Amino acid sequence: MPEPFWLALVLLPAAALAGWWAATRSYKREERQHRQAISSNYFRGLNYLLNEQPDKAIEVFLKLAEINTETAETHLALGNLFRRRGEVDKAIRFHRHIISRSNLSDQHRFQALLELGEDYMRAGLLDRAEKLFSELTDDGRYSEVAVQNLLSIYQQEKDWKSAIVQARKLRQVCGRDTSSVIAQFHCELAAEAAQAGDSSTARHQLETARGHHAECTRAYLLEADLDVQERRWADAADKYQKACELDPDITVLVVESLSDCFSELECETVLLDWLERLITRGSTLAPVLAFAAIRAESDPSSAIHFLLGQLQKRPTARGLYQLLELMHRHGHRIDEIDPALLRNLMHRLLADQPRFRCRQCGFSGQTWHWQCPSCREWETTRPVIGVLGE
Repeated sequence: MPEPFWLALVLLPAAALAGWWAATRSYKREERQHRQAISSNYFRGLNYLLNEQPDKAIEVFLKLAEINTETAETHLALGNLFRRRGEVDKAIRFHRHIISRSNLSDQHRFQALLELGEDYMRAGLLDRAEKLFSELTDDGRYSEVAVQNLLSIYQQEKDWKSAIVQARKLRQVCGRDTSSVIAQFHCELAAEAAQAGDSSTARHQLETARGHHAECTRAYLLEADLDVQERRWADAADKYQKACELDPDITVLVVESLSDCFSELECETVLLDWLERLITRGSTLAPVLAFAAIRAESDPSSAIHFLLGQLQKRPTARGLYQLLELMHRHGHRIDEIDPALLRNLMHRLLADQPRFRCRQCGFSGQTWHWQCPSCREWETTRPVIGVLGE
């Protein structure tokens, strides 16, 4: 066999290997250059962001055609950044661009859809957000977030029936106890029915509310109000008392209505005994003020001294006003009270009030700070102005 043929036979594999090696190097060089270009563009876009040039940053990032598993998280994070900055229109544009990419994974596409829905909510486009989240509720991976957002939308729209549906779904999806929330929605429906004059529907909704949450204080209060409208004084008083026993702090809302009920029933002494028991359990002064006001009708001096004693334990501006009002109404002079007691009362009342507040962040306290301990800004402390201020 001729020598050139042997030489060609020997050199052919070497040439093929050399060609493969050269092609590999060329591909790697091109890939490296491509990655460097992407990286360079990312840094250029971030530089625009840092220099408060968001429009230029968006243009750079939108021109990056390659949104894949490696870059999608960065794009999503940038879209969230625009939303947090309040630039919702830019966030919407960004997330729409991500969704439009054909090479995006299902996971990142769903995440982008969720982010777009939150953009719509922030922008007040609740109808678009509702449609988007409704489509996502069927997907098991993201249904919890979608249902939570739908629940928020329906509460903003005061669509209580739809909110009840979503609250039930949320309980099914993640096992969260939404009974008390559902009870509040039924109370809202009851309040709407009562305002429309439909007491039958209102009572049915309140019964349903207690079925979801037996200790729903609001349901008792709303039904007591219905009883008052129908002059069913005993039923109203019973429900008002039940609400106050469930939550003594709620007394501040109903004490006047409760007093009216017992006045109509002509059994104020029963109310006084009940208020006295409630005073030992509550943290507000409402039962004390009600007790003093009722007792003052028959024994003003006893009521005034009772209220003064309670104020020494729990001084409040409202309590002090009520004390002075009782004294004025029943012909008692201020000099009948030991000045030391009044001085001590005012001292304790003012001791808990902040004297200074930061106008930047709202941090308040008794001490003037040249540098705010909270926001670290300088010369932002100012005296509190108002009835209990300077």
